[in-house]
Amino acid sequence: MIFQGQSILVTGANGFIGGALVARLAAEGARVRGLARSVEKASAVARLGAEPVLGDLTDADALRRAVQGCAIVLNVGAALGGPAAVQYAANVTAVGMLAEIAHAAGVRRLVHVSSIAAYGYGPESVVTEETPLRPGTEHYGQSKALGEARLRARCAEAGLPYAIIRPGMVYGPRSGFWTRKMFQLTNRTPAVLPGDGDTPCPAIYIDDLVDLILVAAAHPGAVGQAFNGVSDPPPTWRQFLGAYAAMAGRRIVLPIPIGVLRGIAPLAEIVTRLAGEPQPVGQMIDGVIARRRVYSMEKAARLLDWRPRIGLDEGMAQAAIWLREVGLLVR
Repeated sequence: MIFQGQSILVTGANGFIGGALVARLAAEGARVRGLARSVEKASAVARLGAEPVLGDLTDADALRRAVQGCAIVLNVGAALGGPAAVQYAANVTAVGMLAEIAHAAGVRRLVHVSSIAAYGYGPESVVTEETPLRPGTEHYGQSKALGEARLRARCAEAGLPYAIIRPGMVYGPRSGFWTRKMFQLTNRTPAVLPGDGDTPCPAIYIDDLVDLILVAAAHPGAVGQAFNGVSDPPPTWRQFLGAYAAMAGRRIVLPIPIGVLRGIAPLAEIVTRLAGEPQPVGQMIDGVIARRRVYSMEKAARLLDWRPRIGLDEGMAQAAIWLREVGLLVR
């Protein structure tokens, strides 16, 4: 229990990843502080075992209160959607501000959670941490890439040790999209499959991601480095979505050909642009579903001696338990 007695701030503490981090750290005996944006969310953070600090990522005063006395900062908070101004404020401006405030407070290490969305949807068949960040037109990927650049610049100026984690599609208990939503989609009749389903799905189970973040917070080899966070080897889309369909006693019976998906992509892009959140749907189809693209985990194994340990069967078994607990899975 290397974090026992240490004071650690987790931003986004009431979210899926942040909540899992708070619970793990509290169980290890760390003195955990969690940044929460409302009284209701602060109460949820307290129930997880952390001292809540009311405030927003973009609020400098709240960040100063939250960081004071902490040895480690785990920056999990982010804007996952919404207007461009909101995403850039939380995912870029606030990241630089947090680095400056953390340095002034004497923080020993800052771990920043980014996303594989920062890479974009290029032609590479193997994506390593040295692959250039070329995000698509969506605000989220762009803001995550710019947030990393801002973090590196501020930490270099201040001499603050940092590490960056780029997780893929995080699933498991309490996952709102990659578990709850995916189960609901595959529970429909007929359950659909994008493409032939045989390309890699860059998923990672929540406990593995928490492990990787905490290793990056302590290991000397993590300083100044970025690390991908996906299962190794990754499941296929057929295996990943099929596991949810199987929970409900269904089979995936309706593959949607890539050509059809590409055909409707331009219309989908117009719709997302009119909605104020442009998405490069065509690039996403090619880069995520059609192409055999693997996110390498070699660097974490080499520098941190760390490898994902939760296989798809075990992860989905835990996801099924949670889906039953919340009343979605009744079999």
